[in-house]
Amino acid sequence: MQLETFFSVPQQTSQFLLSVVLGAAYGVFYDCFRVLRIIFPSARKKAAVCIGDIVFILCCGAAMFIYSEAFCRSEVRFFFIIGALVGFVLYLLTIGSIVTGIIRAVVNVVCKVLRKVYSAVFAPLVKFFKGNCQKLFGLFVHSYKNIKKVKINSLSPLKNRESLLYNKETKVGLCLGITNGQYCEEH
Repeated sequence: MQLETFFSVPQQTSQFLLSVVLGAAYGVFYDCFRVLRIIFPSARKKAAVCIGDIVFILCCGAAMFIYSEAFCRSEVRFFFIIGALVGFVLYLLTIGSIVTGIIRAVVNVVCKVLRKVYSAVFAPLVKFFKGNCQKLFGLFVHSYKNIKKVKINSLSPLKNRESLLYNKETKVGLCLGITNGQYCEEH
């Protein structure tokens, strides 16, 4: 029996359809990242999206490699990639948009419920403890502020003695002190 070096048309068709299913699996995996972005708004930042996309691309490449090893005698054909892309796009445009819409609705409902629970249960507790803790720890805060002021004042140099006398150079009357080593006299 001789080893075949090519795939027959039915084999290529089944490989194409399996790659479409693989592309749909890519879509499900991508929805995991979309759900994280919906639930955690901080995951929408550029760095988090970039890292997520890199992880997604690496996983898709590894999945395509495993697919070609398992079903295609370690051969990667261009129609595998096209099939995976078609499956991915079909999933995102059909089931994926429905899934993310449902997830957005669920997340919005959960957030509203949590806000109501917080405002009913936790907000009064926070307000109570905030007022009492400020009274209790206010002594420490004020003493810290006083220590900080003393430190700042100790670092500032004393003012020049000559500039402290507000009537240093009077044109009328007597000076009451010594200015520049001389007595002030009437002019």
